[in-house]
Amino acid sequence: MRFRTMSIAAAAAVLTVLPACSVDAVADSSSEGREQTVPTVDSASDLKIAYFSAGASNAYLQASIDEAKKTADELGAELDVFDGQFNAQTQFDQMQNAITSGKYNAFAVEPNDGNLVCNMLTQQAPEKNIIVSVFNLPICGRATNSGEETWEPGTVNYVGGQTLDVYEAWVEKVKADHPDGAKIALISGPDLNANTLCFFDAAKAFEDDAKYEVVSKQTTDYTTPKGFQAAQTILQANPDLDVVMSNFSGMTRGVVQATAGRDVSVYDFGGDQWALDNVASGAITSSVMMLPRLETRLAIEGLADTVEKRDTARFVDLSTSDSLPGTPFAERSNVADFTAEY
Repeated sequence: MRFRTMSIAAAAAVLTVLPACSVDAVADSSSEGREQTVPTVDSASDLKIAYFSAGASNAYLQASIDEAKKTADELGAELDVFDGQFNAQTQFDQMQNAITSGKYNAFAVEPNDGNLVCNMLTQQAPEKNIIVSVFNLPICGRATNSGEETWEPGTVNYVGGQTLDVYEAWVEKVKADHPDGAKIALISGPDLNANTLCFFDAAKAFEDDAKYEVVSKQTTDYTTPKGFQAAQTILQANPDLDVVMSNFSGMTRGVVQATAGRDVSVYDFGGDQWALDNVASGAITSSVMMLPRLETRLAIEGLADTVEKRDTARFVDLSTSDSLPGTPFAERSNVADFTAEY
C-alpha cells in the first residue's frame, strides 16, 4: 500500500477558505437528524483514506501515524497522512483541498479545532460521498460532552478516552488525595484543543470548595520546554504550590524538571512509558492512560466496518478498554498492570 505524509504545501493548490472563526462553523441543531453518508464502495480494500493528524511532532502522534499505516496495510486500503502542524487553519486548508481533489472516499480525523471543521466534515465531505471517522478530539461543539454525545451525526463514529467525565474523575482524584485543600496549577495544550476545553471545564469543580485554589492556568504547545517554562513561571509566583496537573506526558517531563526538589505533587495525563516509569519511582503521583495506537486503529476499522456493512459503535470509550486494568488511572500501587502505547 502507499503511504504519504503531507503538509499543506504538498496538497492540492490552496483555495480561498473561510476565516478561522470556530463559532460560526459549529453545526446547528439540524445535525441531529443528519444521516450517515452511504459509502460508494463495499470493500475495505477500496478505501482511499485521508488521515488528518493534529500534528506529527511528538511520540504520541508518531505512534498514531504508525498505527494508521499498519491498519491500512492490513485492510489493503490506501492511506495518505496529513500533518496538521497543530495549526487549525493549516488543517482546514488540507481538508478543503482533499475534498476538492476527489481522491478520497474516507477521512480519519484528529481535529485541531473541532468547531472550525464541523461543517466541512458533516456537510461538505458527505456531499462528496466521503465517510468520516473522528478520534481523540470531538467536533461541532461537543468537546465538553460525555458518552455518545461526543459523536456528531453524519460521521461514522467518535473514538476517544479524553472525554469530560474522565477529566472530572481526574479532578476528583486530586481532591481525594488532598482532602485538606491545595494550591493547584493547570498546564495544558493549545487553547482551542478539545482536551484543553475539557480539562479547564472539569477544573471548575475546584471552585466549589474554598479549600482548593487554582492559582494558574497555562496553555502550551505540548512540548517539554514549554511545560518546563510554564511550571517554572508558576512556581516563581507561587512558591507554596501543592499540585501541578499536566495535560500531556511530553509537558510533564518539563514539569518534573521544574519541580525537582520541591514538595509538589505532579499529576500527568498521557501514560507514555516515561510517565509510567516515573509513577513507579514516585516522581509522578499518577498518570491517566492515553491509547494512541488503539484509538487510531478503531477509527480506521470503523471506516472499514461501515463500507462492509458491519455494525459500528457511534462512540468508542477508550477509558473502559479491555487493554486497561479496569481503570485509566495509573498509580504506584497498580502501575505494573499498565502497558504504554508510546
